[in-house]
Amino acid sequence: MNVEEELREAMARHVADVHAAPAMGRSVRRARRRRAVVFRTAGAALVTAAVAATVPMVLSSNEPAPRNTGVATAGVSTKVTVPDVNGLKLDKAVATLKAAGLAVDDVSEIPQFVTQQHPAAGEEVEPGTKVTLYSAPQDLGDLGDGRKFGGIEITYLPEGMSWGRWSGKNGFGKNSYTTSFEEPDNDGAYSIQIVVYEGEASEVVGKKLTELPGQGAETVEIKGKKGYLAALSEDTRVVKEGEQSDPELVTHTLGWKLRDDLAVEIMMSPFRAKKLAKDQIKEELVKIAEGIHPISE
Repeated sequence: MNVEEELREAMARHVADVHAAPAMGRSVRRARRRRAVVFRTAGAALVTAAVAATVPMVLSSNEPAPRNTGVATAGVSTKVTVPDVNGLKLDKAVATLKAAGLAVDDVSEIPQFVTQQHPAAGEEVEPGTKVTLYSAPQDLGDLGDGRKFGGIEITYLPEGMSWGRWSGKNGFGKNSYTTSFEEPDNDGAYSIQIVVYEGEASEVVGKKLTELPGQGAETVEIKGKKGYLAALSEDTRVVKEGEQSDPELVTHTLGWKLRDDLAVEIMMSPFRAKKLAKDQIKEELVKIAEGIHPISE
């Protein structure tokens, strides 16, 4: 086997187990929701193909490798600390990584923001390591803190969470809007997702208000309005307590109508739910719901 063949095999072994983070594929499991989460998963821009550390040049040279003389030499660290580029626009993120001595593909000037990076910020890597970036659009613009969109205002942010760096529209049907809360240890996956339905779209929630309680959903009251609270499977079927089901395929969802033409659903990711007891799941979803107000009556 020649040097070039050895090099190809070495690189293949190096990247054989490199995959996109599980959070990218599991952010939303239910089939109906995949259209909306296109901003976080399938529709996210994969800026580079893989993470691949630079191979020492001696492997691609025709000269023999240097002979070990047995003389000890002082080790000098040449590691590079990966900068945190989450939340930056793609072009600025690329410039920041290159300035740090890392590799990343150039991107076009598009209004998208980095939602995840690999290797993660703070990791020590070899100079020239290629960094993979994932990005998502802000269809609703920069919502800032205290989100106002789709006819509602969100006034409560759970402790330990931050506002998501993306937003989308019409992913759940015409006149639907969505954004999320995130946690620092979720590698960019959502913890709480909020979907607003305006006008005729609000009947998505109206239909569930009629059907889900009969399937086992709990009826809750949000500031005098009737709502539903249920663990929903990928096909939006209510998963009853004690029923055998993969917890990573279940989304705890609370929905209600603020008025006839305005409805909201709050969805808790499996990542978040597995950290909480059943009563804590309900408590958190209800508290978020009670902090949501229509902007105008």
